[in-house]
Amino acid sequence: MKSLICGVFTLLLCMSSAHASTQAKLIIDTGPYGVHSWFLKGIKDDAFSKRGLDIEFVGKGPGSFKSGLALATGRADIGYHDYNSVVLVNSKSDDPKVLAIFVVDDLMQNTIITLKSSGIKTFDDLNGRKLGSHPTSFTNKILATVTSASWIDVPVHMPGRVPALVSGHIDAISAFPTSSVFNLEKAGVGIDEVNIIKLSDYYPMAVSRVITVNADWATKNPHAVKVLREVSRELLKEFIKNPAKSISALEGPIVSTSKKVDIEVRRAQYGIDELVNTPFVQKNGISNPSAVGPRLSEYTTLLVEKLNLPTRHPDNKYFDLGE
Repeated sequence: MKSLICGVFTLLLCMSSAHASTQAKLIIDTGPYGVHSWFLKGIKDDAFSKRGLDIEFVGKGPGSFKSGLALATGRADIGYHDYNSVVLVNSKSDDPKVLAIFVVDDLMQNTIITLKSSGIKTFDDLNGRKLGSHPTSFTNKILATVTSASWIDVPVHMPGRVPALVSGHIDAISAFPTSSVFNLEKAGVGIDEVNIIKLSDYYPMAVSRVITVNADWATKNPHAVKVLREVSRELLKEFIKNPAKSISALEGPIVSTSKKVDIEVRRAQYGIDELVNTPFVQKNGISNPSAVGPRLSEYTTLLVEKLNLPTRHPDNKYFDLGE
């Protein structure tokens, strides 16, 4: 009888362990905006928790670099931010901790945005002009690799960038179009009144936002990483089909009126059309390791060389997109 009781207890303990949830803290780069809503909706609808992964949204960087630092130091377990920050943070460390496991944006999103009235149409036109950007902006770092122009750096944090551009305090901003184009619209400036100068024209192999994990957390929770990839893929497919459904996951002033909701729906659709559902993705599938992996490897090497970063680690220290 004693052995039977012990056996039953052991079985119950194993069953309990098998169904135990993995806890994770999520940090994103900015917003949250319509482009982030599909992931947040997945959390609200228990798409992850049903598979044993309980994700708590704990805030934003602000910016991709600070989001990467939060992952590297263990203040967050999962991130949703730009791949460039993965390379910047990891290549400056002897023990890299930020691992991209899923590609969301198939193209580089870094741009320079100007008002058409400024006359700035190319990167070379920035010569002698005032460029507003976040102090940790990656765009400023990579910009020097595509132009010999000498611009005047004006540090402007994210919330102040659009007002500074509209007021004429600065001539251009470094920005993600999924953020600033629609924030400009809220300030009364339509997309037909701006020039969007894209770095993706120079770095076609690059990507933008990815889902990342802390490497130590990933090692301890390999099944959770697999779930994170699989659920993200399904959620993103649904988002591509109907982005409006995901906007319900957003809260607060950003969706406080029907007009603001409409802006977030269009922001989401813009992101899908321009960055997520590209011809490359339509041909190869979302975050296809064999297709996008070589691009990430090439781009990582290029960034390390162009920015003179201390260390080019092996690929598996920057990304692991599964099988």
